[in-house]
Amino acid sequence: MEWVEGIDPNEPGVRRVPWSSVGENPPEVRAHIARKEAIRERKANRRDVHPLRKPPLEDEGLLVEPTERYPFSLDDALLGGVQIQIDRLRIFRTGLQFDLSATSLHEGGGLLGDRLNLTHRVRPPAKHRIYLGLVLPTGKVVSNKKSFAWDAPDDDDVTTSWLYGGRSYSRPTETGATYFLSPLPESGPITFSIAYAELGLNTAASVTIDLEPLLR
Repeated sequence: MEWVEGIDPNEPGVRRVPWSSVGENPPEVRAHIARKEAIRERKANRRDVHPLRKPPLEDEGLLVEPTERYPFSLDDALLGGVQIQIDRLRIFRTGLQFDLSATSLHEGGGLLGDRLNLTHRVRPPAKHRIYLGLVLPTGKVVSNKKSFAWDAPDDDDVTTSWLYGGRSYSRPTETGATYFLSPLPESGPITFSIAYAELGLNTAASVTIDLEPLLR
């Protein structure tokens, strides 16, 4: 087995194996552990991300703002007549902004966001949140499970794909959360998948969006 520093455990063909040593660790292992601890400490203290990882201010670099909505195919009875969709797409030079939103034909009392949490955060009164995953044209997967500031790539890393979790909103018949994917993916389809076990959505529902026709 070959020791490789800095390898991505999510890369195809990479397999995690149990590892232990007797006595003092070799120098390269000690150095690796020290680097990992430094990274973990730095990320734990991080409260914000580089501006390129967030929606640009004042629409700088906005390329196109499509009006289409992309609904997920869901059983109406499953979510009580609530429709979930990807909408409010805004394509920037630095990335893709979109809303994961839900609309209901009927007011259920209170705010829809109190029953349906579409953000990346677990927040009161909801004790759960939706899972949102994006499969990029390269096959890489990003998700809102890693949308916190401490999960962001280092500031000098402008190539690693990452999903930023931004603001959210809630009304009696509508709720949503804004996300920003950076950098802007290369041409090809992006598959958006959602799951929400607490609401009975155990099998992921998906919708695919190809940005290339939108940019023509």
